[in-house]
Amino acid sequence: MQNHMNSKMFLVTVWLACVVWVSGCSVRARSEEGEAPVQVAWELVRNTSAEVPRFQARLVIKNTSEQVLPASGWRLYFNLRYHGYDLKSSSAVAAIRQVSGELFYVVPTASFQPVASGQSFTLDYSGKAPVANYQDVPSGLFLTWDADSTRAIALANPTIDRKDNLPTPDYRGVYDQNKIVRDIPLAELPAVFPTPAALVAKTGTLTLTGDVHITADPAFQHEADFLQEELKAMFNTPAPSPASANAKNISFKKETLPAEAYRLSITPQGITIAAGDGAGAFYGLRSLQSLFPSDIRSTNTSNLTLACAEIKDQPRFPMRAFMLDVARNFQSKEQVLRILDVMSLYKLNVFHFHFSDDEGWRLEIPGLPELTEIGSVRGYPFQNNQRLHPSYGSGATPGKPQGSGHYSREDFLEILRYATRRHIRVIPEIESPGHARAAILSMDARYQKYMQENNRAEAERYLLRDVNDRSVYRSNQYFNDNVMNVALPSTYAFIDKVVTELQRMYKDANAPLTMIHMAGDEVPAGSWEKSPAVAAFQKENASLKTSTDLWRHYFIRMKEILREHGLMLYGWEELVTGVQKSDDSREVLDIPDFKNGNVLVDAWWNAGGHEAMPYQMANKGYDIVLACVDHFYFDMAHAPAFEEPGDAWVGLIDLQKVYSFVPFDYYRNTTTDLAGKPLPNDYFNGKEKLSAAGKAHIKGLQGALWVENLARQELVEYMLLPRLLALAERAWAPEADWEREPNAAKSLALYKTRWSVFMNVLGKKELPRLDVFQGGYAYHIPYPGATVENGSVALNLEVPGFDIRYTTDGSEPVMNSTRYETPIKTKGVVKAKAFNQKGRSSVTLVIENP
Repeated sequence: MQNHMNSKMFLVTVWLACVVWVSGCSVRARSEEGEAPVQVAWELVRNTSAEVPRFQARLVIKNTSEQVLPASGWRLYFNLRYHGYDLKSSSAVAAIRQVSGELFYVVPTASFQPVASGQSFTLDYSGKAPVANYQDVPSGLFLTWDADSTRAIALANPTIDRKDNLPTPDYRGVYDQNKIVRDIPLAELPAVFPTPAALVAKTGTLTLTGDVHITADPAFQHEADFLQEELKAMFNTPAPSPASANAKNISFKKETLPAEAYRLSITPQGITIAAGDGAGAFYGLRSLQSLFPSDIRSTNTSNLTLACAEIKDQPRFPMRAFMLDVARNFQSKEQVLRILDVMSLYKLNVFHFHFSDDEGWRLEIPGLPELTEIGSVRGYPFQNNQRLHPSYGSGATPGKPQGSGHYSREDFLEILRYATRRHIRVIPEIESPGHARAAILSMDARYQKYMQENNRAEAERYLLRDVNDRSVYRSNQYFNDNVMNVALPSTYAFIDKVVTELQRMYKDANAPLTMIHMAGDEVPAGSWEKSPAVAAFQKENASLKTSTDLWRHYFIRMKEILREHGLMLYGWEELVTGVQKSDDSREVLDIPDFKNGNVLVDAWWNAGGHEAMPYQMANKGYDIVLACVDHFYFDMAHAPAFEEPGDAWVGLIDLQKVYSFVPFDYYRNTTTDLAGKPLPNDYFNGKEKLSAAGKAHIKGLQGALWVENLARQELVEYMLLPRLLALAERAWAPEADWEREPNAAKSLALYKTRWSVFMNVLGKKELPRLDVFQGGYAYHIPYPGATVENGSVALNLEVPGFDIRYTTDGSEPVMNSTRYETPIKTKGVVKAKAFNQKGRSSVTLVIENP
């Protein structure tokens, strides 16, 4: 840091000049206009290791204005998640302090000296978790001045200095893993995806043209209309062509078949789709479309020839679910519709809509406008419940995507109708009683408004906290004000109001609503312990002695409220394990009224010593959905690399980890701990296994995408796909031969064969389909594997049908760079990328060939 003049009078003059400058120009000087007064660079000094338990990093802050940065009176805010509320500055000139959650600020200490124009100061700091990728760099920076607390200047995210010590790809490990996949000719691949229960090829072919005639039993007219629209788009006809004498017929027939089952028959004379319900008919038409060429939507097709076949199919699990978090970073209505499209393409049938959390409430609720006026907006200033504070890099500007935003009632009706037409049930989640900061602060704002009007009754009608509560707790996301008070009647009035309005929206959209997810997860230890309202409530109810007792009372009330609305209670596994404990221990509680179909539970925490808990729940009679954190949390990074987005707090989740999941014995495919280290061979000895009775209580599988670090909408598709396809295969397809095989060596051999088939289906059929479906999806492309042997660089791919392009001159590989075919003998640096046929690529691999 540069030292400057120490004249007291000079500092006062500089300070006043800065105040005038900021007050007059802060709106104009936002970062998008390129006039920020400081620039920040970041450097990773040292990552965590066995010897160094905390990472060490450095911020270099340069004064780029014409004024002096004064010795005091300013704050530099930033977001940094999962690195601990105890970020520590090791520089004497500035301190780091936490606001709440993962919002921090840098403030000068008494040792700070003014920084002249063009000069810099350095701040060294440390945190607890390893730096995994670029999302572990501070983001959402903005500068404020104490003299004008209403203004903030948005700053650009830090540039990154010194890239030589950043996390790099594990290209050798990937190379060995890629060797499992063998190339299979397209003609030898399965015709339908996800894999059907039975497919028998028949002799002959059928040719469809634009004048194909579709008929349907009345029960399936909606499905017939849907297929008609799809064929119109495929054949590029503005309206159905009049049926000619030679036109083929597609007929939807109602037969006695199980729920969601279908029969698809293709003969030279026509096509029959038979089903017992609309969902089965819809899945039959999706299987028919799966038989179409992958690029059919991007060609001017006049006819289509199909091989004759007979398919009999039904899903393995009744719940094939995907959860999207839109609370942490808002996702547009259009993005949600695109996700529903790709879900329906692969026969997923439940969209778990996580619209509320600590950092945002995203759905308009008539009668409670504060939920979106306050709870859907992040920015600065955030004091006095003007809005929520910035999170996940959303910055100071309240309207900046993706921190702010919500769905209007009409938006939600459109989402519901869109999903219902595709036989996807939308299950809304009201986060409670924890993870509820956005709702709590919104109702605080409502309370303040009515108290100013001297209307205490209305002010307290939906209040979610005890204003005299002095409980001390810290949630997993570092909040100390995010838990609803379970002793207040107003808390239950709020829930009933939201449920009532949700039910009205579903009715208006003619969409099914049978259950509501009431969350229940991660209520931190210490909640309610110093609440006068809770103490009085416990005095009146002597049986409620502990936090777990209060939690149980809350969810029994939730179950009663939902039952009064004709709905079922659904929630995270904490419904049957209780509030968090200080030592992080867990146990499955005995709640008879929650068993045997009365409540549905998402079992998610099957890691870190708690691997048996989902099976314990099922064995005790709780109906569960396997939403296992270390297999189905799609916000985890695909692979190690500084350029790869995603979290790493439960390790990396590559495509193979999702595909290899064995629902009824996932011990078999859980081989590493949360740090990625191999588990001992006897690790699962003695852990409770799934019983025959427990097996019947597993109702499905669920993938989840938490969007804390997905500040750009295209990253949602990047993290979701193609992992969603692996989930679809596991949830729909019959139990695979390698799952049933008890001999480990034989099971592994069978698995490798099926894995090769799956990857060939992806690379040659389904990913090309996603390149054109609905305008194309920005799915993840894995980087190549590499090894240096005998003076040459050998490369390989996980995805057959894609290409590797490379350079040896230091430039970035592009689509017309040299195509990799044989090992590269050129010495020096080799840069390589994997490319799909549309020119999209993986992150860059850098290999040194000495």
